[in-house]
Parts: sequence; C-alpha cells; structure tokens
Amino acid sequence: MRTVSEVKSTPFFYGWWLVLVCLLVQAVAAGISIYFYSLLAGEVEQEFSSGRALVMLGLTGSAITTSLLAPKMGDWLDRHSIRLIVSCSAIVMGSGFVAMSYTPTVWGFIASYAVLVAAGTVTLSMLFAPVLLSRWFLRQRGLAIGIAALGTQLGGFVVPPLIALVIEAYDWRIAVRAVGLTVAVVIPLLSWRTIIDRPQMIGLGPDGDDPSKAELAADTHSQRLLPGLATILRDRSFWLAGFGIAVMVAMFTTVLANIAFFALDRGADRDQAAWLVSLYALVGIVFSPLVGRFCDQLDIRVVFAGLLSINVVALLLFRGAQDYQDLVYATALVAVSGGGFMPFWGAMIGRLFPLPQYGTVMGAMTLFAISASSLAPVLSGVLFDATGDYQVLLLALTLLMVVALLCVPLIRSGQKASGAAHYGNP
Repeated sequence: MRTVSEVKSTPFFYGWWLVLVCLLVQAVAAGISIYFYSLLAGEVEQEFSSGRALVMLGLTGSAITTSLLAPKMGDWLDRHSIRLIVSCSAIVMGSGFVAMSYTPTVWGFIASYAVLVAAGTVTLSMLFAPVLLSRWFLRQRGLAIGIAALGTQLGGFVVPPLIALVIEAYDWRIAVRAVGLTVAVVIPLLSWRTIIDRPQMIGLGPDGDDPSKAELAADTHSQRLLPGLATILRDRSFWLAGFGIAVMVAMFTTVLANIAFFALDRGADRDQAAWLVSLYALVGIVFSPLVGRFCDQLDIRVVFAGLLSINVVALLLFRGAQDYQDLVYATALVAVSGGGFMPFWGAMIGRLFPLPQYGTVMGAMTLFAISASSLAPVLSGVLFDATGDYQVLLLALTLLMVVALLCVPLIRSGQKASGAAHYGNP
C-alpha cells in the first residue's frame, strides 16, 4: 500500500486514482468473465458435442453461486479490508480458469465456471468498486462509479478479439489457462499496491473535502440509528428496485451469453460474432460515465425508467432481426443500457440506503436479483433446442421489462426518514 506522503503528493484527489484502479481490475475480471463466455461456449459445445442448454448451465450455476455469496461478500466488504478481499477473490477466480483448461468433460467446464470463477466474479465484477468508490466520493459518486464501470466495457472490447486469435492459433484450453494466470497474478499485485479502504485512513475526506468536514459528517452520521438488514428487507423500494434490476440482469446475461450464437445462426463467421460482442462493449464505454453523471443530477427514477425503456426497444429489435446488420443495431441499443447499468445500480443504492451498509444492501439485492434471473441463460438454451429460435424468450423478457417500468413510480426518489433512522446519503 502507498504511504500517506505518497498519496498526498499526487497532483489531484487520490480517489480518482482508485477510479482508475477499479477500471483496470474490472477490465481484466469482468471483461473476461462476462464477455469471454459467449465465445467459449461455442468451442465447448463443439468439442464435447453437448447441447446448448447444457453449456448454458455454467452461467446458471454462476448466477446461483453469485447470489448465495453476494450478501456475505457485501457484509465482509463493509467490515474488512477491501484490498485483501480483492486479492483473494482474484486468486480464486484465476484458479477456476486454470482448472477449466484441464477438464476432460463438459461438466468440469461447468463446475469450474459456476463455482470458482463465479466466487471471484461476485467481488471483482460487481461489489468491490461501488463499495470502495462510494466511500471516496459523495457529490460525484455516480460519475466515479460510471468511469470505473468503463473497465467492464473496455475489457469486453479488447478481450473477445484477443481470445478469438489465441483460440484460432492454439485452442480454447490454452486461452483459458493464460486468462487464469493473468487474473491470479496481476490483480493481487495491483490491489495490494494501490487500494486504500477509506479516505479517512490517510487524513482525507470524500471528494477531497477538508478532513474536518468529513469528521463532522461522520460524527453526525454516528448519531443516527441505522436500520438493520431486516428493516431494509421490509422496504418496498428495495423489492421494487430489485425486481427491475433482476429483469435487467436476466436480459444482459441472456444477450451476452447468446450474442455470438445470434450472429452464427444468421450466417456470420466467428470474427463477426466476436466483434458483435466488442460493439456492445464499445457503446457501453461511451454511455457508462454519461449515465453515471445523469444519476448525480436527476431523479434516480427518471434514469431507471429511461434504461428500462431502452431495453424494451432493444428486445423488440432482437426479435425482428433478420440478418447480421439488424443484430448490429439491436446490440448497439442494448449496450446503451448495459453500459449505464452498474453506475446506475451503484448510485441508486447510495441514494436510497445508508453508506455504512452499502455493501450489505448491494449484496442482498444481488442475491434477490441474480436468484430471480438465474434460469434465463439455461432457459434460453432449452427454448432454442426445442423451437430453433429465441422468440419466446425475447417476448417474455420484453413483457417483464414493461412490468418493471410500471413499478418505477412506486420507488421513492431519495432519502427516507423514520424517527431517528434515515435512509440515504449521510
């Protein structure tokens, strides 16, 4: 970890360095774990002569593992060293990819991804960056999380073409092994050198404010009666927001897992399929910080409704796609929402719930959202094997998205007060 003198000698607020660190970690971890699967699934399906539904069990198992671990990981991030948790998660995730590269059966592939890779992904791709940056930023929280979330899109833009080249030159096992070693070595080294859990640890305040102001805010906040998790789970806004998040996660997971199949089924080659994945990431790069900034300036419900509406239109475009060019348009549109998803989710939790319980609330909402959406990937495979297309699944996702959109006005816009207890920012 850097010394206090090193941190304070930087020409600008150290929180922005942490934004860069979060971006890099997510570029490696999220870019690999999320965008890699679509390309890998086709290779595994071909080598083991397995059905598409069976290959998609890896994503379903990953969703189950993520949902079960998320509440505990969120609680640990609130209570323990983020730097240590990030390092351990990277080692676990990397070992999962290495184990996957030696599997003799499709079930070994599924188990490695669903258990080890997922155990690392829940921290590296979902929880640690919003928790860390919510402590370092207050007024610019949405923007900071949005910039950090660019890592997911940057990783998705860079990783698929590189992986496709390695697979073409060698095979998918070599590619997976290289990925695992990179994750297990690079991320712990970066984390241990740069991450500082809280600005107060080095005499700074959120957004670079004077430490005395931060201390005053902390003293004021400590006088409040923070709600327990049971109280939060009785909050209507938690469940309404969680439902919308679940539907969005189901859609993004299904689209990303099958986007290469969408292209291949319409006559595209492997390189075109890989670049379709990269297009999703490239568009997301543009809209991630923009949506984050909107979250800082607008009613969070307006942003939520906008993202859900975009998803409805994108799903309708996917249903009507006739060729590769149609898929390009549909992918670009869904990527607008996908790019803004993480900064929106992080900003929404920061707007509605207490900062000291940020990780706990996000973990609990992840449990609900991922559990509710976990069947979507395997269901997409089952429906494809049964009908030969994805029309029924896309229609179901569209209807669920409309229901989520109708629920948005019922979510509160910000803080909630109940006696001495307050939800929202300190």
